[in-house]
Amino acid sequence: MPGQNDFLVHLPDKPDMLATRMSQIAAHLSHNKPLLEAGSLILSGPTLTGHPSDPTQGLPITGSVLIFRTGTAEEVWEMLAADPLAKTGVWDMEKATVTPYRCGLWKPY
Repeated sequence: MPGQNDFLVHLPDKPDMLATRMSQIAAHLSHNKPLLEAGSLILSGPTLTGHPSDPTQGLPITGSVLIFRTGTAEEVWEMLAADPLAKTGVWDMEKATVTPYRCGLWKPY
């Protein structure tokens, strides 16, 4: 789309926020579904300290990574601020980064 730019977002979690994060997952997914359907959110997922060897273990989550496609970085910050993980203080917004990004190679699943 003309006038659209991609942005790579990294949002570290604040310490000791895993329980709050898990309590907000349904609201977080509901918030992001319309953004995904509209094409503003391209991908989203948690960052980890590592992949657990035991699949029954919980994920060692440290934050989130997202890719947005929108006009400006300011629009990205507005969408992030409205997310339940930001509103409940899970994400450390002072350490968050929104970086202009352009995909060079991509292979769909």
